[in-house]
Amino acid sequence: EKTAEYIQDLRKDFQDLRVGWERAGKLHLTLKFLGDVDENQINNLTKAVENVVNQIEKFNIQVVGTGQFGKRVLWLGVKDEKANLLKIHNLLKSELEKYGLAKKTKNFNPHLTIARLREPDKSLQLIKKHLQNEFNTDKFEVSEIIVYESQLLPTGSTYKKLKIVKIKKF
Repeated sequence: EKTAEYIQDLRKDFQDLRVGWERAGKLHLTLKFLGDVDENQINNLTKAVENVVNQIEKFNIQVVGTGQFGKRVLWLGVKDEKANLLKIHNLLKSELEKYGLAKKTKNFNPHLTIARLREPDKSLQLIKKHLQNEFNTDKFEVSEIIVYESQLLPTGSTYKKLKIVKIKKF
């Protein structure tokens, strides 16, 4: 909720800019991006996630800090004191490799994308304000991993939940 409010405040202050603001219902933290996955592999994908969830316990994270990728992406950072997200990322990578689904990715950097700048050169004030902000939330519990299917449409991306895997261990 606090992240959604932050996005709304920035959006109000910079209404004249062409920005793809992330909607509250689409905010997510990507543990592993796979790109195109053959439909026949979806069961293996969900099995890999279930195998990972069986190896972890619930834990807390906090959304803290602001940042930017390249000229176009604004994000909020994620504080994970015990590096649980990195552990999950690495476990998931190992499990997915068993099914030929592990795609090479850049270094794992947990974050929430909040905006995509359509005209970065005209967005310098927005970038400055975002980067100077000391954003943070209360800690909250991570209790599930969701497997999403994403589709990129001319109107933006859409996400469909394929599987919700609850973390049962405490």
